[in-house]
Amino acid sequence: MEQRILIIARFSPSWLALERAVAHTCNKTAVEIIDEIKRLPRAGQNRVIDFVRKAGEVRPLTPEKLGKLAKEMVEVKDPAEADRLQAEIVRGFYGGQADA
Repeated sequence: MEQRILIIARFSPSWLALERAVAHTCNKTAVEIIDEIKRLPRAGQNRVIDFVRKAGEVRPLTPEKLGKLAKEMVEVKDPAEADRLQAEIVRGFYGGQADA
């Protein structure tokens, strides 16, 4: 019985749409995906930005990446860029929000 339900579900319109979407995106390069994001309406772009921001919050950076960012922060001339790099270092160290 379970196999029969799975077979029926597999050929449902929503399952087929999901399979097409996965096949469509799995064969794309990062550049192609970025180009598609650029073509999205602003609301869609904002959803992608929120997703990426949240996905990046959970992973701490490697010591090598933290060291590279610290070196960039020390060498940068623009105070705003230095602040941005500092926030990225804090986020990368703790794996969460910069103000955590």
